[in-house]
Amino acid sequence: MSAESDDMNDGPRVEDAGPDSLQYAIRAARWLGLDLDQDQQASLTKYRDWLEREAIPGGGVGPNEPARLWSRHIADSLLFGLALEDVKECGDLGSGAGLPGIPLAIIRPEVEFSLVDKSRRRCDLLDRAIVVLGLRNCTIIHSDLGAVDRKWKSIVSRAAMPIEHLVIHVKRCLETGGSGIVGLTRTRPGRFKTPAPPPGLSFEVVDVPDDILDTRVQLLRIEAF
Repeated sequence: MSAESDDMNDGPRVEDAGPDSLQYAIRAARWLGLDLDQDQQASLTKYRDWLEREAIPGGGVGPNEPARLWSRHIADSLLFGLALEDVKECGDLGSGAGLPGIPLAIIRPEVEFSLVDKSRRRCDLLDRAIVVLGLRNCTIIHSDLGAVDRKWKSIVSRAAMPIEHLVIHVKRCLETGGSGIVGLTRTRPGRFKTPAPPPGLSFEVVDVPDDILDTRVQLLRIEAF
């Protein structure tokens, strides 16, 4: 563990977080068929603390989010693990403060994650988070999405831009036969209208059960063929 991570030890613990707790992440992981071990739970808790202490003051997460970092950000990010079946690499487009890429990197250490963001400030936050958490399976790419010149077997993107624009970048960066998961909405099912998939892609809306997070969540699974 790096020296930089020592300053996290005095941060708020999950048992002090009230109703927004680690249990959200545990339920989200189990929905994927995974049981978080103690090290993974500790790393996710350390990341939650880091988001509050550094990412929020640094502008990587909104200032009103401390009370729902588990449910709306960390556990929500774990749901994107649907895109990680039988893959070794994954691109997180518009990673921001590492959502969803860093929580996924914690629970899937065998997958190499590329965290892409156009902001130098957010990339500096990502670099800090990787050091604090001691992650060895994350690489930061400082780039506008339109300038990214590589492909991945798996792509995740939580809220980089409107879906109709995001799928253009997903199509360009997703290998044939690959799979992506992007975030859609927390509104009632059916209220979000997905655009027609461009040639070479197929779309499937995935409804996450109501009892996983604090609200209903919909994801968009994208397949490249």
